[in-house]
Amino acid sequence: MTDKVCVIGAGSAGIAMARALVLRNIPFDCYERGPAIGGLWRYPTGDGRTCAYPSLHANTSKTVMQYPSFPMPDDCPDYPHHTQVARYLDAYADRFGVREHIRFDTEVTRAAPAPGGGWTVTLGDGATHSYRAVLVASGGRHGEPVYGRFDGEFTGAQLHSMDYAGPKDFEGARVVVLGLGATAADLATEISRVAETTCLSVRTGHYVVPKILEGRPIDRLSPLMKKLSVEQRRPLVKLMLKLVHGDMTQYGLPAPPYQVGQGPLVASSELLPAIVHGRIVPRPVIVAAEDRKVRFADGQTVEADAIVHCTGYRIAYPFLDEEHVGAGDDAPPLYHQVVPPQTEGLYFIGLLHSMTALMPLAEAQSDWVGDLLTGAVRLPARERMWAEIRRARRRQDKRFYDSSGHLLVDPQEYERLMTAERARKE
Repeated sequence: MTDKVCVIGAGSAGIAMARALVLRNIPFDCYERGPAIGGLWRYPTGDGRTCAYPSLHANTSKTVMQYPSFPMPDDCPDYPHHTQVARYLDAYADRFGVREHIRFDTEVTRAAPAPGGGWTVTLGDGATHSYRAVLVASGGRHGEPVYGRFDGEFTGAQLHSMDYAGPKDFEGARVVVLGLGATAADLATEISRVAETTCLSVRTGHYVVPKILEGRPIDRLSPLMKKLSVEQRRPLVKLMLKLVHGDMTQYGLPAPPYQVGQGPLVASSELLPAIVHGRIVPRPVIVAAEDRKVRFADGQTVEADAIVHCTGYRIAYPFLDEEHVGAGDDAPPLYHQVVPPQTEGLYFIGLLHSMTALMPLAEAQSDWVGDLLTGAVRLPARERMWAEIRRARRRQDKRFYDSSGHLLVDPQEYERLMTAERARKE
């Protein structure tokens, strides 16, 4: 069996994994279907597949989203533009010498266990390569776009946020935006500046928080706050929300069906002002459409020229068989969100939903996987991994309202978990 391993994807998770391999002198190849480093942060990508859009800025601050091993530059703003994040990822890759291992414009079409051990990886040109392990870091939760559903047929324009190219296409139009995540908040606010009318159709309420509080990013926790659990931080966050924004229903939005800390917060300093200024009109979920007429769950109807679906994505790894990733919208069962107990030599990097930022957690995962590949640490027995997966899922179901396919994690807790795994001796 070859000593080489394969990294699929050169986005923020893939280059973190590549760094860990370089530091441990583990030989590897990295395949990236796009023309450059950056993954979902690269816009435009050249292959048309990205979650970014022209005006995208990070919704977590730079000190929270940066890799622990490579801080963002001092002249970078607190909430960088996607072009600045992409440049940062380029600099990270060059700092650790991973670029030479990456093959760009190269798609993996299949990765499968090989007879006798190891993995066979097939590329888009039909070439096959053998590896002792496959490290999947290719988008994960953003595999395939999900669209909102309603009865009837809407004859106006419909697009997913993945296809959004800026507000110019909506000047003077009547627009309905679906969703209440970070992307919906961004796009609805931007569209409302040029559209004739903008409705925000919301199925589930969420807590909206400002990006800046008392002159500093709201997600920059003090050392004391980092030590507290989600439950221990809840009274402080609830008080802050009450003082800053009050009740979400005051803005015409549905009340969140969960407590603070049981789901991600939507960071936006512009959405709620746009609502109180009348540029955005909150509406309940769409139930039906006929021609250009859209009917909402409360019985009200509006005429619309376009519907923008900011309704998220589902997990998809088309190059892996279903036995490795499962079926449906739930995530595959993974030990600590990384290791499928039933499959030797397969690891997932970045397949989790952090309450804040992914990059620090992807680097922590990568260092753990690097240690596993060198034999510095070992996995527990398969039965113990399955028992831990069942325990973790039960805990998530009790703790979080929507655990995003059992992938939602508190970043401070998860970083401590990765540190403990790297120190565990068996």
